Amino acid sequence: MQQQMSKLSILPDYSIDIEITSNPHHFELTDLFKMAARINKKRQFLFVSTVLGKHLAVRPQVPLLTGALLALMYYKNLTGEKAMTSDAVVKALKDENRFDEVQNSVEGSIELAQVTLFIGFAETATALGHSVFNAFHSNAMYIHTTREVLSDLEPFVTFEEEHSHATSHRIYTEDPKALLQAKRIVLIDDEITTGNTVINIIQTLRKKFPLVRQYAVLSILDWRSEQQQMLFKNLEEQWDISIEFIAIMCGHFSCSGTPSLTSIQPSVQTQSAQDMTLWPIQVSADRKTFQSVAENGLVNKQPYLVATGRFMLTSKQHVQQKEMLQAIAQQLKGLRTDGPALVIGTGEFMYVPMQIASYLGNDVYFQSTTRSPIYCTDDVGYVITEKIAFESPENNGVQNYLYNVESHSYTELFVVVERIASKEVVARMVKAIQEVSRATIYVICMHE
Repeated sequence: MQQQMSKLSILPDYSIDIEITSNPHHFELTDLFKMAARINKKRQFLFVSTVLGKHLAVRPQVPLLTGALLALMYYKNLTGEKAMTSDAVVKALKDENRFDEVQNSVEGSIELAQVTLFIGFAETATALGHSVFNAFHSNAMYIHTTREVLSDLEPFVTFEEEHSHATSHRIYTEDPKALLQAKRIVLIDDEITTGNTVINIIQTLRKKFPLVRQYAVLSILDWRSEQQQMLFKNLEEQWDISIEFIAIMCGHFSCSGTPSLTSIQPSVQTQSAQDMTLWPIQVSADRKTFQSVAENGLVNKQPYLVATGRFMLTSKQHVQQKEMLQAIAQQLKGLRTDGPALVIGTGEFMYVPMQIASYLGNDVYFQSTTRSPIYCTDDVGYVITEKIAFESPENNGVQNYLYNVESHSYTELFVVVERIASKEVVARMVKAIQEVSRATIYVICMHE
């Protein structure tokens, strides 16, 4: 395709030049991202995704279908066959229509000939990776990396991400023997900038999976330079493996100028908060099928959920979990009114609330809290105009943010929390949201 050149302003005296080298589905730049400044000396810009549901609210089907599109692209690369649903997925993402119909046609539609392990990168791509996995019917396992340290559990692998604000990734599993059955490994991240994180994890995985020879890296954006691409060609020869990169959009960029970050940013609220009611849900008669059995060393001894894939999820388990999420959504529908609703996930806990949101009907949106400290300003045309800060409800002591909630007239906000270490911390988070939104707020804790 003809190369596309664009110059985007981030802030006054700070801009980015972008050259698009591959865009097979002909997306506009703003279909996939907008630019913002980041409060991080290592990297002062951020591609703010318009399809992930992380920093910006989106219809929940958008990130689900974005993952499905990457899955279909992987399938085509693997087999040479284009899936019949590919064009419908692209059209739905561009036009935002027929979401449910297209999503239902893609979920669990792809058969894999070999056992494949899908790994999503925390924190931004935990749900994206899960959405990719969601498209496969059999011979698939999913797990995601985490920033958390589980003191009494030994990580299966640990690796680093140099440019991030939280650099260490870990993978924990209760069933390493199952993971080691994998014949192929697929890594999923929202964006590949240099590829250094990919190198770090493949170096680590090669020691655990000496027989795996085929790796794939799926991402929405791939910004690697020609020199960085050549480095991977050399590593393929050196390591005697194949590493396929598949992205919705590829290109190169360069920033110019220096961001002037002058406006006052919101800080964490520390004042006491009023009592808060947790909305009760009924999961299943056998609750242990929904919760992870890993309890040692976890925050406040609260189990994680099987449904997240944090410790590994098979295709069969995935189907069982979705049935439970549909049942939860059915209960929450009784709280809906005629106005727009927002479902809020927390940190790495994105996919479960995203799926629940997708079952709640029309005019429902999803986004997640994040560790990422994006610069907020009301400059004309800037993407992040509102910001609240609070302590993480699940990992006390970690600062989290939620962006651009105030300008949307939601009638209900559903804050879905995997587990609660401190009700007081969650109450402070709710109070921070109440100061910018008149919506009725429900807190749904997945562990009673």
